[in-house]
Amino acid sequence: WSRPAALAFLLLAQPAPAFAETTFDAAGYEEKLANLERSRLALARRFTGSRSAAERSAVRAQARQTVLAAITDEILPAWMGTPWGLGPSSTAIRPHQPGKVVGCSYFVTGVLLNAGLRLSSRARFAQAPSVLMQQALTADPKRLHRFPGMPMGRLAERLLALGDGVYIVGLNIHTGFLVIRRGQVRVVHASYTPPRQVVDEALGESLVIAFSEPRGSAVPPLFKDARLVD
Repeated sequence: WSRPAALAFLLLAQPAPAFAETTFDAAGYEEKLANLERSRLALARRFTGSRSAAERSAVRAQARQTVLAAITDEILPAWMGTPWGLGPSSTAIRPHQPGKVVGCSYFVTGVLLNAGLRLSSRARFAQAPSVLMQQALTADPKRLHRFPGMPMGRLAERLLALGDGVYIVGLNIHTGFLVIRRGQVRVVHASYTPPRQVVDEALGESLVIAFSEPRGSAVPPLFKDARLVD
């Protein structure tokens, strides 16, 4: 066996460790999403009333900053610890939704919907191969950065060179987010490896990245192009 395959077998064969329950403030989370929606509507009014390309560009810049800050500082943290799973109940639309778990692609689409992005069909996005979901969310195919199998240190260098932001990562059998900022690359995903829940981990400590190393990864940015921001 390859080293990643052997590690996967050993880890998946072990029971997931028990984690203390965390208190999730559902009402507080809904208020944060409502505030984000109010910000979106206010920005939309400003954008519609802009009289020049420079004014529209300024509104786009503020909108981009607003949505990315909401994702990294409010939405992703709220999803931490949400149980991972497959099957009919794996479609949670909110963090820690009663009676629900979340699959990796449903986690990605759930976060985007919570952030206010309108998807034509969540199910179609979540059930498609990750590369197709990435292409649909990326206006410029050149921004679909591909990284063939390479040592972790080299991968970290290449990813940091992309610049700060939120990216979707497509792996061999998995998908999630990369958050790049302050000289760090974090992998935020609904993990199929223990503890089998939504986690935020350093790139070098992520087993799903290591397991996908032979096949490499595809990494497009979110909200860097005007189309999604508009």
